[in-house]
Amino acid sequence: MMRFLLNRIIAPFIFYPFLKLFNRLEIIGIDNIPETGAVVIVANHISMWDAVILYCAIKRRVCFMAKEELFRVPVIGYAISKIDAFPVKRDTIDRNALRIAARILEEGRILGIFPEGHRSMGGAMREFKNGAALFAHRSKSTVIPVLFENTDKAFPKTFKSKIRMTIGPPIDMSAFYERKANQTLMESMTKSFLTAIKSLAGADTGVGATGDAK
Repeated sequence: MMRFLLNRIIAPFIFYPFLKLFNRLEIIGIDNIPETGAVVIVANHISMWDAVILYCAIKRRVCFMAKEELFRVPVIGYAISKIDAFPVKRDTIDRNALRIAARILEEGRILGIFPEGHRSMGGAMREFKNGAALFAHRSKSTVIPVLFENTDKAFPKTFKSKIRMTIGPPIDMSAFYERKANQTLMESMTKSFLTAIKSLAGADTGVGATGDAK
């Protein structure tokens, strides 16, 4: 029952309209999400709202990796467990999380990953980790870049900042998928994710490349 309330009522009909009304949430490129097939979404991460916005905006079910610590936070931990998030241990090889992520993609679903590993501050992206590249290469999934801007200034911090999520077209992974996986390849793939996400910044929609309102 709680899963139904969060997925079908609270998230889409309370949180989402609230952000659109008070923070002028703008969604760009929603048609870039494939209607079928395995997808890895790679996105920058500046706010707790990022996963909520992505979850509500995309019609298909999105499953998220979330750091294990969040699941121990009262209320938040319970809520994220009900919106298709699963825990991952940081700074170690979490084989259970790897199995869950692999199964999601094998079943042709969408896996959402924030490659920075945690939220960045001040608009500058942190170094990306190679996990998303590994999942994408193993499953030969479509990879979609997503850029969040200004979500770190959304409610409850302010009602004035315009926030935006930009969904880019699929990244061409053909050259990577033809090669055998190794550390060098994973790093190259990860750099391509970062480049693709950064390229989405600065469109003429009233939000600057670093997330500052113009």
